[in-house]
Amino acid sequence: MDTEKTVKNPYIQVVEDHVASGDPPDTKAAVDTLVGKGRSPGEAKQLVATVVRDEMQEMLSAGRDFDNAKYAAALKKLIATEK
Repeated sequence: MDTEKTVKNPYIQVVEDHVASGDPPDTKAAVDTLVGKGRSPGEAKQLVATVVRDEMQEMLSAGRDFDNAKYAAALKKLIATEK
């Protein structure tokens, strides 16, 4: 039986799931934009994963649903800080 020896960052997995499903579309757009600005695909996913992590932590702390509008705004802010 093969076993996976590495543990994958769950937030990266969320980003990859978002990109694969196209929902929300802001995730793929952010990854693509960051790659277009010179980041590797892995770096772009890691940056977007930090936004996912922050939104999920706020969601859990506040006991609310995931806020897609807030998430999209945070992605735009992230993109704006990239050269």
